[in-house]
Amino acid sequence: MNVLQFSHPAWLWLLIPTLGWTVWLAYKTFASLTPWRRWVSTALRVIGVLLLVFSLAGLQWKRPQEGMNTFFLLDRSDSIPSSQQEESRAMANRWARDKAKEDRAGFLVFGADAALETEAREVAEAERIQAVIDGQRTDVAAAVRLGTAAFPETGQKRLVLFSDGHENVGDAVAAVLGARSQQVRVDVVPIGAARRSDVSIQRLQLPTGLKKGQTFEAKIFALSDAAQSGTVRLYRNGQLLGSQPVQLDAGKNLFSFPQTLIDPGFYQYEVQIDAPGDSIPQNNRATSFVNVREGDQVLVISAAPSEDQALATALTEEEIEVDLGDISSFPDNLPAMTSYDAIILSNIAAGDLGFDMMRLLESAVRDFGVGLVVIGGDNAFAAGGYRNTPLETALPLDMELSSKKVLPNGALALLMHGMEFGNGNEISRQIAIAALDSLGPQDEMGVLLWDGTEKWLFELQKVGDKRALASTINGMNQGDLPSFQGLMQMGHDGLVQSTANLKHMIVFSDGDPNEPNTALMNAMTAARVTISTIMIGGHVQPDTMIRMAELGGGRFYDVKSAAQLPQIFIKEAAVILKSAIFEDPFQPQIDASTELIRGFAPGDFPMLRGYVTTTPKPRAEIPLITERGDPLLAHWQYGLGRSVAFTSDAKSRWAQDWMGWPQYRQFWAQTIRWALRRVEMTEFSTEVTVDDGIGRISVEALDVDGDFRNFLRLRTAVVNPKGERQDIVLEQTGPGRYEGRFDTRDVGSYLMNLQELNDQGQIVGSQILGASVNYSPEFSSAGPNMSFLRRLAELGGGQLLDPQGVNPFQMDRRKTFQPVDLWEWLLQWMVGLFVLDIAVRRVDIDREEWGKWWRVVRRRLGFGDPKRAAEGRESLGALLARRDSVRTQQTGAGTGAVSSTTQPARPSRIPQVPRADLFKSRQDPVVPTTDGAKAQPAPGDTGPAPAQSDGGTGSSGTTSRLLAAKRRAQKQTGTPPKE
Repeated sequence: MNVLQFSHPAWLWLLIPTLGWTVWLAYKTFASLTPWRRWVSTALRVIGVLLLVFSLAGLQWKRPQEGMNTFFLLDRSDSIPSSQQEESRAMANRWARDKAKEDRAGFLVFGADAALETEAREVAEAERIQAVIDGQRTDVAAAVRLGTAAFPETGQKRLVLFSDGHENVGDAVAAVLGARSQQVRVDVVPIGAARRSDVSIQRLQLPTGLKKGQTFEAKIFALSDAAQSGTVRLYRNGQLLGSQPVQLDAGKNLFSFPQTLIDPGFYQYEVQIDAPGDSIPQNNRATSFVNVREGDQVLVISAAPSEDQALATALTEEEIEVDLGDISSFPDNLPAMTSYDAIILSNIAAGDLGFDMMRLLESAVRDFGVGLVVIGGDNAFAAGGYRNTPLETALPLDMELSSKKVLPNGALALLMHGMEFGNGNEISRQIAIAALDSLGPQDEMGVLLWDGTEKWLFELQKVGDKRALASTINGMNQGDLPSFQGLMQMGHDGLVQSTANLKHMIVFSDGDPNEPNTALMNAMTAARVTISTIMIGGHVQPDTMIRMAELGGGRFYDVKSAAQLPQIFIKEAAVILKSAIFEDPFQPQIDASTELIRGFAPGDFPMLRGYVTTTPKPRAEIPLITERGDPLLAHWQYGLGRSVAFTSDAKSRWAQDWMGWPQYRQFWAQTIRWALRRVEMTEFSTEVTVDDGIGRISVEALDVDGDFRNFLRLRTAVVNPKGERQDIVLEQTGPGRYEGRFDTRDVGSYLMNLQELNDQGQIVGSQILGASVNYSPEFSSAGPNMSFLRRLAELGGGQLLDPQGVNPFQMDRRKTFQPVDLWEWLLQWMVGLFVLDIAVRRVDIDREEWGKWWRVVRRRLGFGDPKRAAEGRESLGALLARRDSVRTQQTGAGTGAVSSTTQPARPSRIPQVPRADLFKSRQDPVVPTTDGAKAQPAPGDTGPAPAQSDGGTGSSGTTSRLLAAKRRAQKQTGTPPKE
C-alpha cells in the first residue's frame, strides 16, 4: 500500500521544466570545475529541485491509525413518537457499550435544527437527552453536516442515522454526498410508527377581500387514508357556527359552507374535523381569515379605555370607525393588525405589548401601510420602556435623550437566582440584557448573584457603553441562592450610596431562598428603594416573594412561562425611567407648518400640564414643540406607512384644558386622517399555496378588456408569524402570469403585500394576501419513508441496519491513515543541500588536504593510522642509533676502534652523511687521561672537537652536532626546516 501521497499533485508538472533547466544550467556553468565536483554539484541541485517541487505538491506521509469513530444521529422531531425516541437512544447506548476499547462514540440530536449531545469519546453513553431542539421540522442535512464536522481527525468515520426519513427542510442527499467525499460512511436505522386511518385538513380557503353583505363559500380541503365517517366543525372568531357529519373518501375530499358577513371588520375562521379511527389530532385543524371593508377603520388601544372615550367619540363624529379596547383587545397576529387603516396606542408601555407584538406592529406599518399614532402618558415613550424596541424604530422620536437635556436618573439593581429548569441561566442572561437595553446612558445598573459566594457581578454604575456590560452579563453563571438576606443587604448598601433619584430592585428567583429580615425591608423602604419580585419555576408557595413585593412597594409576578420574562423585565426597568416625565404647565408652540396643524394659529392651542421628554429623529417633522424646545407633535413616513407621536396625553391628566377645546375634535381627526393607509389597492387574480415548507404565490394579471398584462414589475413582502420579512420578486412565467416562492418554516399565518411598481420604481398599487401553515409538516405523512432512507444509505456507502443485528462498530472495519505534511522537512533539507552545493563549487581542497583532514578526524575519533605510527617509531629508532654510534666513535677515537653494536638494525630514513663531512668543522679533540684530567691533543690529530662543558657527560655537544647534521640533511633534500 502506498504510504506517500500528494495533497496538490498539480504542482508536479513543474518537475519537467525545472529539472531540464537545472541540468542545462549545470552543463553551461560548471565546465571549469573538476569532473567529480561538477557531478556532485549537479546531483545536489537536482535533489534540491525535487524537494522543492514535492513541497509545493504537498507531499504527505500516511500514518496508520486504529479505531472507529461513530456518531449516532437521533431524530427528535414531532413525527417520531416519544417511545421510539427512547428506544433509539437505548439502542445507540447498547452499541456504544459493546464497542472496542480504541473506538469512540458520540451522540447528536436533530429536528428543525441539530445539536451535539456528546462529542466522540471512548466511554460514551447518553443517559438522557439534554439538548433542546425544535421538533416542528426534520432537517437531516443539518444533522449530517454537524456530525461530519464533529469527527476527530484520526480514525475511521461513520454516521448512524435513526430517522423516519420525513425530510421537510434542507437537502439530505447533498449533505450525504459531501460526507462521503470526506470518507464518512452513513448507515441508517429506520424508525417511526405506521399510522392508519389518518385524516388531515390540507387548507381552508376563503376570499382575500369581501364587500359588506357579500356571500361567499368557506372551502375545506381534507385528506383521508381510508374511507370513513367524520364530523366537521366551523368556528368564526372563536365561536362555533355549527357542525356537520360528513363521509370521507380515501384520498382528497372537498367540503364547502356558505357564509355572509354583514358588518365590516376582520374575521378569523377555523375548521376542525374528527374521525373515530384518527390517532393524530395535530393535523385535524386549519385557520384562515377574511376582511370586510367599509370606510376607514381605526383601532384605539388604551391603558384606561374609559378615560379615552372622549377621543373615540371625537373620531366617530368625524365619520371614522373606531374600535376602542384595552391591551387585551390588541391583535395577536399580523393579518388582524392589517385589517385596520390605523392603530392608536394611548399610554401603552412596551412591556404591555411584548417584543413579538411590537415587531408585528412595526411590520404592519412598514410593509402594509397601516398608520400608527402613539399618544403619551406616564407609561409611554421613554417612561414606558420604548428604548431599543421595534416600536421606537417605527416612531419619529428617539428615546435616547441628548446630552443637553439634564434629567434625573434612576438606579436599577437585579438580584439573579440560578434557575432549576432547562436553559435557565441562559434565559436569565437574556432578560438581564433586555433590562440593560431599556435603560438610558445616564441611568445606573448593577447585578447581584451567588456562585458560591455572595457578590456583585458588577456594581451599580452608569450604563454608558452597554456593550461592555452586556459582555459581562453574557458570562454570568449564578447558582442556587440559599438566602436573600446577604445579597439584598449588598443591594441596599449600593442603592443608598447612589445619587439617583429613582431606585429600584428586581428579585428574580424560584422562591425557595430564606426570606430577608424585617429590619432590612424597613431600611429599604425608608431609603425609598422599591422592590418587585418575579417568581418562575417555584417549588414552594409564593408567600415570600409576595410579601417582599408588598413591603417594597413593587409588583409580584408569578411567571408560568419563560417567554413572559423579557417583557416583564422591560416593564420593571421602566420604573426608574419615570424621570423622563416633565409635569409642569406649558403652552404648545408651532415650530413648523405641516398637514397635521393646517388651519391652526399659534395661539389656538390650550395649555398642557405634562409630557414625556424625547429627542426628534433626523427625518422627522416637528410641527409642535414645548416651551423647553422638546418635541410635542412629530410625524414621518416609515416604509409604506405613516407614524405620529404626541408626547402629552389626550385625557384629563395632562390635557384637561384640551378636553373642552372647541377644536379638540378637529385636531385629532386631522391627525388620524393623515396617518391612515394611503396605498391604492390593485385587483389581481392570485393564489397562494404551501407545500413541503415552500410557499408559492401565483398572479394572473388582466386589464379591463380581459387582455393579458405582460412585463409588469411585481414584488411582494412576505412576513412570517414571527414578524420576519422576506422580499420576493415575481417572475413572469407565461402570458399575464407571474410566480414567486418563499420559505414557510414556522406554523401560523403568513401575510403578503403584493405591489405593482412603475418604471420609476414607485408603488402604483398593492394587494394584501395571506396563507396559513396550520400544523407542522411532521404530521402530514404516516410511517417511515423507506425509499428515501434506502437512498441515503446507498449514497453514503452504508446500508439499512437491523436494530437487532450486528453492532455497526464491528462492520466493515478498515485501517485508516492520517496524512502528515512533510513540506517543512523537505524545505529544511533543501536549504541544507543548497549550502552544501555552494561549498562544493566554491571551496577547492586537494587530495592531500582531504587526507590530512581525514586523518585528523580518525585520530579524534580514536582510530589513528597504524602504518604512519610504525614509520614514526622506525625514524626515532634510527636517530637514537645514530646518536649512540657517534658517542661510540667519540669514546673510541684514541683506539680507532668502533663497535659494531652502535649500528642500527635497519637503515635510517635520515640521509647518510659522509663521516668526513660530519666532522670536518670540528676542532682537535681533547684526549682524556686516566685520572680525568684534560690531555693535550696529539699533533695532527683530527679527532672529534672537545665538547662544551656539561658536567663531564658530553651530551650537549652531541645534541648540537646531531641538530646540525639534521639541518644539513634537510637542506640537501629540500625539506623545509621545522621550528
